[in-house]
Amino acid sequence: MNNKIEYLTPENTKIEEGEFDTLNVFLKNGMSYKGVFAVSCFPIKEPTKFISLFYQTPTGEIEEIGIIKDILDFPEDERILILEILNKHYFGYIIKKIIDIKWKFGFLLFDVETDKGKRQFYLRWQRSSAIDYKEKGKILIDVFEDRYIIPNIEELTPVERNIFTKYIYW
Repeated sequence: MNNKIEYLTPENTKIEEGEFDTLNVFLKNGMSYKGVFAVSCFPIKEPTKFISLFYQTPTGEIEEIGIIKDILDFPEDERILILEILNKHYFGYIIKKIIDIKWKFGFLLFDVETDKGKRQFYLRWQRSSAIDYKEKGKILIDVFEDRYIIPNIEELTPVERNIFTKYIYW
C-alpha cells in the first residue's frame, strides 16, 4: 500500500458513469477502476473540495485511488457524475421557507418548506445540531441525523430570520 497521496486532476484522470451508482475511473498511468465511490473529506465546509475516490479490491478491501482537490476543475460531464454520487451519499433538504419553530418536549419543532416539499422535524437545542455552512448558512441535523440546509441566513425574510435566531443564535 502506498502512503503517498495521489491527486487526481483532469489531466491525469478520466471519470465515466459506472454501474449501480458508481464511477469508472481511468488514470493516465494505465490503471483503471470500476465500481468507484466518492467520499467528501469536508462535506459541510468544502462540499466540492477534497473528494476521495475509493474502490473495492478483489479480496474485498477498500483502497483509495486518490483525492480530487476540487471537482469544479473537472469538465462539466465528469463534475455532474461526481456530484450525483455525492448527493446520494450526502442527502439533504434545502430549506426554502421557515414557517414556524416551536419549543416542544425539550426539542425544537421546525415547520418548513424545502426543495422536496413541506416538512416538520425535531432538532435538539444544542450547538452540534446547527453547523455553519459556507459563508452565511447553517446545516441543521435533526434527531434522525437528516440534514436540513439553509444556504444563506441573510436571504431569509426578516420574519423567518427572527423566528430562526430566537432559537439558533450561534
